Amino acid sequence: MKTSHKVAGGSAAVIAAAITFTPGWEGMDLTAKKDMIGTGHPVTYCIGQTDEFGKVKVGQKFTPAQCDELLAKSLPKYLTPLQKCVKREIPVKSMAALLDAAYNAGAGAVCSSPMVKKINAGDLKGACNAFAGWYVRSDGVVRRGLVARRGGDSRKGEKQFCLEGLTEGIAKPSLWDKFKLIFISIWKGIF
Repeated sequence: MKTSHKVAGGSAAVIAAAITFTPGWEGMDLTAKKDMIGTGHPVTYCIGQTDEFGKVKVGQKFTPAQCDELLAKSLPKYLTPLQKCVKREIPVKSMAALLDAAYNAGAGAVCSSPMVKKINAGDLKGACNAFAGWYVRSDGVVRRGLVARRGGDSRKGEKQFCLEGLTEGIAKPSLWDKFKLIFISIWKGIF
């Protein structure tokens, strides 16, 4: 079993935290539609999905359970590159904030962001605060939704989620958490 040495609790804890956070920003579209930002491409559906799992036609229907499953399948693909570029151990919620940003803007953009540069320099509070002004444009236009997501509005933004991680610190996984990760790895290996 391979777990991340950079995040307390490992990948499963980060993904679980992101699953509770990301849908609040992405929303859930049970019917595929044209993306309303930029050119209208690609088609978007579920929780911000695009063409990751193949072509989807406008009007195609999904259930909430299907959407939750697709998000759970998507997040590890964004977390893996983050685990390579983040060189220090950070709290689960702080990494989940980076994961949410990567899901929205791409892992490459996050890995080259001021947040990751500050984390790797040992300035985690500065990294969390850097969310506020980072990547708030889409198609060259400042987007209110991205400004709110990065800085926070009435909903908790990535900056606040990252800072929550600081207040919680880096907790070491319990024996039960380690057992669950082993069990999940074995289960996935069998099925």
